[in-house]
Amino acid sequence: MGKIVNIRSLTANELFLLMPPVILCTDNPNFERAITEDGYRRISLNLQLAQSLAGLELSRIRTDITDKIKESLPQSEPIYLTDYEMLFDPRYELDVLRLFIDIARCNKLIVKWCGKANGETLTYAEQGYADYKRYKISDYDVVIVK
Repeated sequence: MGKIVNIRSLTANELFLLMPPVILCTDNPNFERAITEDGYRRISLNLQLAQSLAGLELSRIRTDITDKIKESLPQSEPIYLTDYEMLFDPRYELDVLRLFIDIARCNKLIVKWCGKANGETLTYAEQGYADYKRYKISDYDVVIVK
């Protein structure tokens, strides 16, 4: 299901034609500028989410976290998600890519990937750490730009 697109074969305008969610695994100032100019709202999720989860017990967080995330995002507006590392906290038991797919049902979504893209996989953190995640791209309906 997942698709990998080489950044060398993609213009900034073509980026917006890809089906969301688009996972951007590269630093490209032209793309960053184009995303902003095209009206995508840059969202830094960590602080908002931490504030909405403060004081909740872990069992409650696990059941409410997806709703809290969606409540903190604008509705029907293009989103450029750049700061979301707390989603990988193993206590939350989230499948972060599935969450991005769910968000993309209501919003055009581009995600600046905070891990690595290696061949047919996306990784977050280093192997051996509690928050390490490895995703097989073909298991997810996402577009990876690397």
